[in-house]
Formats: sequence, C-alpha cells, structure tokens
Amino acid sequence: MLFMLALTVFTPSLAASNNRQTEETPLRIVTKDIPPFVFTEEDHLIGFSIDLWEEVAQQADLSYELVIVDTVNEQLEAVASGEADAGIAAISMTAEREEVIDFSHPYFDSGLLIMTTPSTSGVLRNMLGVLFSRSFLSALGALFVLVLIVGHIIWLFERKNNPNFPKRYFPGVWEGIWWSAVTVTTVGYGDKIPRARLGRLLGLFWMFAGLFVIANFTATVTSQLTISQLQSAINGPEDLPGKRIATVEGSTAAQYLQENRIPFMGVTLIEDAYEMLRQDDVDAVVYDAPVLLYYIVSADLGTFTIAGEMFNQETYGIALPENSPYENEINRALLALKEDGTYDAIYDKWFTIEGLE
Repeated sequence: MLFMLALTVFTPSLAASNNRQTEETPLRIVTKDIPPFVFTEEDHLIGFSIDLWEEVAQQADLSYELVIVDTVNEQLEAVASGEADAGIAAISMTAEREEVIDFSHPYFDSGLLIMTTPSTSGVLRNMLGVLFSRSFLSALGALFVLVLIVGHIIWLFERKNNPNFPKRYFPGVWEGIWWSAVTVTTVGYGDKIPRARLGRLLGLFWMFAGLFVIANFTATVTSQLTISQLQSAINGPEDLPGKRIATVEGSTAAQYLQENRIPFMGVTLIEDAYEMLRQDDVDAVVYDAPVLLYYIVSADLGTFTIAGEMFNQETYGIALPENSPYENEINRALLALKEDGTYDAIYDKWFTIEGLE
C-alpha cells in the first residue's frame, strides 16, 4: 500500500461557513520523513517543510491531509499519477522531474555535501593497508634476507673461536641472526661481540650499512603510508572516484553520481547510509546538504564530519501534478510569506542551530 499514514489537518480559516472548500475533499499532500524538513515527534509531523506548508495552506485557504510515504520516488509517482495533489519535503527541482510533474516557485536553496568519518579514524586502516601492501612486504622480505645472510656469515667467521656463536648450525646461526638484526637496526649489542678479524670487519661494515638499509626501509614505509593517506582522503567531489559511496536511491545525489560514473551503494532511507558509514561499510555518504548538516549537529555527536564545500547546487519546490489548479494559489502564498517575513521566521526556527548555518 502506497500510503502508510494520513494525518488530516485543517487550517483555522476553514471554520468559516463561506469557505470554498467546505464541501470539497481535502487536498492530499504527500510527504516523507527527512529531518529537519519533515519528521515525527510525539505522533505529530513537524519540520521546516511542514511549518511552511501550514502557512501556505492558511494563506491560500486550502484544507488538506498529510500522507506519509517512504521515499521521494513514491512522492513523485503519487503526484505524477494524480493520487496526490501536491508533494512537499525536500524535493529537488530538476529538468528530468519537470518532464512529468510541475513545481511551485523554489522555496529553499540547497546542494550536495559529502559526509565522512574524521581523518584520524582512518589512520589505523591506512597503517594496516600499508603493512599488508606488496611494497612493504617486499621491503620487509629484502631486509629479512639480508639479516639472514649476514647472520650466516658472522657465524662462519666466529664459530671456531667465539663461544657466543655455537659451532652447531641451528644454535649458532640463530645467534648470528640475532647479532645481525640488532646491529643493522642500530640497537647495539653487548652480549655478542665478534672476536675474529673478519668478524669485526663485517661488524663495522654492517653497522654503517645498517644506517642506509634502515633509512631505505623507513622511507619505503613512510612513502606508502603517505600515499595511502592521500588516496583515502576525501576533500571534495573530485576525490569520490574509487571510494565506497552510499546515497539514497532516486535522489539527486544518486543522479549526480550516476552522471559522473561514480559507483555507489543505494539505500532506501538515509538512516541506512548513516549506519553503513558508522560500520565502515562505506567511506562516505553523499546527500542533500541541509539534511547531513542537521544530522551532524543534532544527532551524530561527533562521529562524522563534512568533507569539502557544498556542490551541485539545487533548489527545493513543492511538487504538483501537471496543470494543477492550485499552482497559482500556492505560488502567490509563497511570495506573500516571503514578503511579510513569515518565511524568514520559519527558516530561523529550523536553521539557526550552531554549525548549521
């Protein structure tokens, strides 16, 4: 069933006996949950779009019922088919949508934003990625081979006259490997000291060579970690290709990603995308700017952050069936609300949260 819940609301002006809609069926206004524009609190729908529509309906002298659906696609389908007389929430005005429905005058300027986890949360993942990368494993393998070779050589030089390096192969080579490892890492040693002339020459060479070996190894690890951090960083839409992205199916964010050939994981509800980001199933969520900002400052408690600036600017409008008889009345009401300051008061009520402006 398309409509899950219907709330009938009549404006105060409908009490008058001469109201032109007293004998008519209230308008069906389809909406969806999308804070801070529409959401439920104590069994009542509230939000910026709800407050705005109440004022529009009162200004235009319209009675109505609010019908809740799950997705913006359901809203658009209901309006396009005539099952609903209007749709309001946070519906972006696009040329593609304009082909099947009409829109009121725009009432909100918006755009897209990228929400991700703070950069510090990805450090461990980057380090693990470096530790298991081919470059790191190759460098580690080369270092191990060198330590192994030098360990054998020092054992061959010292095994005859130095009790610190037993003559038996496995015990003696193990002590040689130990000496080789602590020497090349410049840790130093005191328990095992070469006594043979060739052994001391090898020790001298290996100590100086260790400076270059370890420096090269460190440089390899550092460069790989830096590259990994740069590749994983998201600072704007240009960094989205190659990342794991989530957004709501059928949204303008999904359309943007499709147009730019950026793969994404589609969800039905934006809350599902939040959970995917929280569980590290995706690297970022792309969606409408005011929705993400409101979530961060009102419900997120510091888990997520915004990456970059707003992009792909768009506007929200009230969706209407083509040739709707109420379009002019709704547009006149919107203009009147902007002129008398009512719109500004509603805007300030919902968008003066610190960090959301």
